[in-house]
Amino acid sequence: MNRNLLSALVCVGVLIVLTLLSAIPFGFSVVSQTALSIPSSQVIPIVQEGKGYGQAPGPIVHSILLTNTFMSRQYVLPRAYGCFYNTENKQGQYANMRWQISQLESKISDFSSNENVVQLGRETRTVELTVDQMVRWERMQYLPQSTPQPEISRAVKPMPVVEYPEGFDTLYLWLLDRNAQDFYPECSALQPSDMAKAKRIEIV
Repeated sequence: MNRNLLSALVCVGVLIVLTLLSAIPFGFSVVSQTALSIPSSQVIPIVQEGKGYGQAPGPIVHSILLTNTFMSRQYVLPRAYGCFYNTENKQGQYANMRWQISQLESKISDFSSNENVVQLGRETRTVELTVDQMVRWERMQYLPQSTPQPEISRAVKPMPVVEYPEGFDTLYLWLLDRNAQDFYPECSALQPSDMAKAKRIEIV
C-alpha cells in the first residue's frame, strides 16, 4: 500500500477516535439551575431620558455548571427563548436571552451553524444565561399654563412612557438542546401548552 495513503488513513482513524472519545460523557458532568425569581427593577427598569439607552444585560436566569476531567471537548449550549408575561391581562412580549460566553468561544459548532458552543479543557466552568433589560423611559410631561399665550408650557412631574404594557410578573424560559424539535414561542399569544414546556420565573 502506498505510504502516503497509509498515513492519510491513520490520520483519519485518529480523528475519528478522538471525535468519538470527546462525545463520550466519561469524566464529564452537567448541572443546571434556573432562578426562581428575578427583581423587576433589574429586568424592566425605569430610566430617566438621556441617562441611558438601548438594551443592557439583565439578571442571570439560568446557569450551567460544566465539569470536565478527561479530554478537551465541545459543549453545545441549549437554544434559549423567553417571554415576559402578565398573567392578569394575558399580555406577553419577547424577551431577549443571552449566553455569557466570549466571542472567541462563540464560534460555529461542529454540528450546526446556529448553535452557541463552549470549548472545554480539563476544567470546571459555570456558563450563565441572562435576560436583556427592557428599559422604560421616564420623560418630562408638559402641560400648557393658564395663560393667554398657549405656546408657554410648564414642566410637571416626570412620568414613564407606556410603550410597553405594565405589570409583567412572569418570565417564561424555554431551553432546547440540539436534539430537540425547534420551537419559537408566540409571546403575544401564549397558549397553556406553550407555558407547560417552559420554566417559570417570577418577576418580583
